[in-house]
Amino acid sequence: MIKTERFPVGELEANCFFVTDEEAKEAFLVDTGDYSYELEERIRDFGAGNIKYLLLTHGHFDHIGYVAEMKKKMPWVKIVIGKDDAHFTKENDLLALAYGMPPERFEADILAEDGTELPFGTQTIKVLATPGHTKGGVCYLVGNSLFTGDTLIKGTIGRTDFPTGDIVEMMASLRKLMALEGDYHVYCGHDNNTTLQKERTMNPYMRKAYDHLY
Repeated sequence: MIKTERFPVGELEANCFFVTDEEAKEAFLVDTGDYSYELEERIRDFGAGNIKYLLLTHGHFDHIGYVAEMKKKMPWVKIVIGKDDAHFTKENDLLALAYGMPPERFEADILAEDGTELPFGTQTIKVLATPGHTKGGVCYLVGNSLFTGDTLIKGTIGRTDFPTGDIVEMMASLRKLMALEGDYHVYCGHDNNTTLQKERTMNPYMRKAYDHLY
């Protein structure tokens, strides 16, 4: 069984998640966008050597801004990002420049695609390609937890008017999430956690994506 803890970081309060499999004594991080004293303390308490992955849902600065520093502190950790967002790790995008916060460059270890699977403790992390907010945006599915970044946010979705964003691709990605069987705890890139079933029924963008299909 996995446990997920949320740490909002940075000016835009992007969510970073610390996810543990207590039975296997392994952990991974999702979207380390900025420094967090509380997160650093949690990592020390758990044991930095037990952290296996740093998963990135997409390449915007508020989600990857502290990745290079994390890699320096934990060089064994595998950095994972969607293949089509790999350029964000080496280039300053317009959004970062607009905020005056270009992240330090780094190399990803794994360029994920739709269906990529990553072993984790007693579980398997499955990658779902979900373009729309960015071309290479991905979600991560493990157990009954779904990490959606800025694809699906409680009651809304991520913007599609930034470079490489696309509303048509976003609608297709929302339909992919809607089609997942059963319910999941949804851990978003911003705001509070939610569930997939709540978003299926209450999120106007999810409902619009469904109506467009049927």
